[in-house]
Amino acid sequence: MRECASLSGTTEEELERVLTKVNKLNTRITTLKDTNNFDCKKQMRINPTEQTRCVTFGVDIQTLRVPGAEPFQVSCDSKFAGNGWTVIQRRLDGSVNFNRNWEEYKNGFGDLRGEFWLGLEKLHLMTKFRPHELYIQLEDFKNQKRYALYSNFRIGTEAQSYELLSVGEYSGDAGNALDTRDRFTAKNMKFSTPDRDNDKVSYSCAAEFESGWWFNECYSW
Repeated sequence: MRECASLSGTTEEELERVLTKVNKLNTRITTLKDTNNFDCKKQMRINPTEQTRCVTFGVDIQTLRVPGAEPFQVSCDSKFAGNGWTVIQRRLDGSVNFNRNWEEYKNGFGDLRGEFWLGLEKLHLMTKFRPHELYIQLEDFKNQKRYALYSNFRIGTEAQSYELLSVGEYSGDAGNALDTRDRFTAKNMKFSTPDRDNDKVSYSCAAEFESGWWFNECYSW
């Protein structure tokens, strides 16, 4: 996955809050990459009936065929962090409403060439069979960019409320917002939407922030 945060000199907690208040950002891009070693040249010649990951260079729309799911289209992007990244979320200009219900976050919504969310069920199936890195790139309105890279991103089934099972090791300069090891950590949390509250506080963080996420406790401003 990929997201971008901003503002030099901010504390890690403030950067974590930025991840939640995504409407304050100019760009938020989240991508996944299969971490299995592979020969890029061979992948360029892959049988289209067996393609389970983004394989070409540049930016384009491809069709993936992941075990357990019907073929689905994804946005592939190689310009931010190298080849092989599947964009799972993009937020740019507020043109798409992310205040959606559980079914919409499960199945995905938006425009693959603009703002969108790929869908929790697809993410579960993608990360179930192969290890994936998560890359988050954040960019503010002054074009300042930050990133967070996680070595092993994996989420559970719908019966587990798509719990964030693993993020792996963190690197980057945006702050480790997914595994803060405090009451705000997203790791091991179930996914919440405005109509399905799975966080650990008496009120709904998803309803307050008008967005689905692996909320633990809500951030205060």
